[in-house]
Amino acid sequence: MSHGMFDIAVNEEIVNDKKVFVSHCLNLGIASQGKSYEEAIENIKDAINLYLEENPEEQSNKLQDLLPPIATRLFI
Repeated sequence: MSHGMFDIAVNEEIVNDKKVFVSHCLNLGIASQGKSYEEAIENIKDAINLYLEENPEEQSNKLQDLLPPIATRLFI
Protein backbone atom coordinates (compact mmCIF):
# COMPACT_ATOMS: atom_id res chain seq x y z
CA MET A 1 0.00 0.00 0.00
CA SER A 2 1.61 3.25 -1.14
CA HIS A 3 0.63 6.53 0.49
CA GLY A 4 3.41 8.89 -0.48
CA MET A 5 6.77 10.08 0.74
CA PHE A 6 7.49 10.76 4.40
CA ASP A 7 10.50 12.19 6.20
CA ILE A 8 11.88 9.87 8.89
CA ALA A 9 14.51 10.52 11.56
CA VAL A 10 16.08 7.61 13.44
CA ASN A 11 17.94 8.11 16.71
CA GLU A 12 19.87 5.59 18.78
CA GLU A 13 18.73 6.05 22.38
CA ILE A 14 19.04 4.39 25.79
CA VAL A 15 15.70 3.19 27.22
CA ASN A 16 15.70 1.20 30.47
CA ASP A 17 19.48 0.74 30.19
CA LYS A 18 19.17 -0.79 26.70
CA LYS A 19 20.04 0.70 23.31
CA VAL A 20 17.07 1.07 20.98
CA PHE A 21 16.52 2.82 17.67
CA VAL A 22 13.63 5.30 17.77
CA SER A 23 12.13 6.30 14.42
CA HIS A 24 10.10 9.49 14.07
CA CYS A 25 7.85 10.40 11.14
CA LEU A 26 8.41 14.14 10.97
CA ASN A 27 5.38 14.77 8.73
CA LEU A 28 2.80 13.02 10.88
CA GLY A 29 4.29 13.39 14.37
CA ILE A 30 4.32 9.66 15.13
CA ALA A 31 7.13 7.44 16.40
CA SER A 32 8.10 3.80 16.73
CA GLN A 33 11.19 1.87 17.78
CA GLY A 34 13.17 -1.29 17.17
CA LYS A 35 16.19 -3.22 18.40
CA SER A 36 18.02 -2.39 15.14
CA TYR A 37 17.91 0.41 12.58
CA GLU A 38 16.20 -1.90 10.10
CA GLU A 39 13.56 -2.97 12.62
CA ALA A 40 12.88 0.67 13.54
CA ILE A 41 12.33 1.51 9.86
CA GLU A 42 9.97 -1.44 9.35
CA ASN A 43 8.06 -0.53 12.51
CA ILE A 44 7.62 3.13 11.48
CA LYS A 45 6.34 1.98 8.07
CA ASP A 46 3.72 -0.13 9.86
CA ALA A 47 2.87 2.77 12.17
CA ILE A 48 2.45 5.15 9.20
CA ASN A 49 0.16 2.70 7.41
CA LEU A 50 -1.97 2.22 10.54
CA TYR A 51 -2.12 5.97 11.14
CA LEU A 52 -3.23 6.66 7.57
CA GLU A 53 -5.88 3.93 7.72
CA GLU A 54 -7.35 5.67 10.79
CA ASN A 55 -6.83 9.21 9.41
CA PRO A 56 -7.45 9.06 5.64
CA GLU A 57 -7.65 12.86 5.39
CA GLU A 58 -3.86 12.96 6.01
CA GLN A 59 -3.34 11.27 2.63
CA SER A 60 -4.16 14.50 0.81
CA ASN A 61 -1.58 16.57 -0.97
CA LYS A 62 -1.24 18.93 2.00
CA LEU A 63 1.85 16.95 3.07
CA GLN A 64 3.41 17.90 -0.27
CA ASP A 65 3.07 21.60 0.57
CA LEU A 66 5.31 21.43 3.64
CA LEU A 67 8.95 22.45 3.58
CA PRO A 68 11.45 19.60 3.90
CA PRO A 69 12.75 19.06 7.44
CA ILE A 70 15.82 20.88 8.62
CA ALA A 71 18.20 18.72 10.66
CA THR A 72 20.16 20.45 13.40
CA ARG A 73 22.25 19.12 16.25
CA LEU A 74 22.23 21.37 19.31
CA PHE A 75 24.90 21.34 21.99
CA ILE A 76 23.80 23.06 25.18
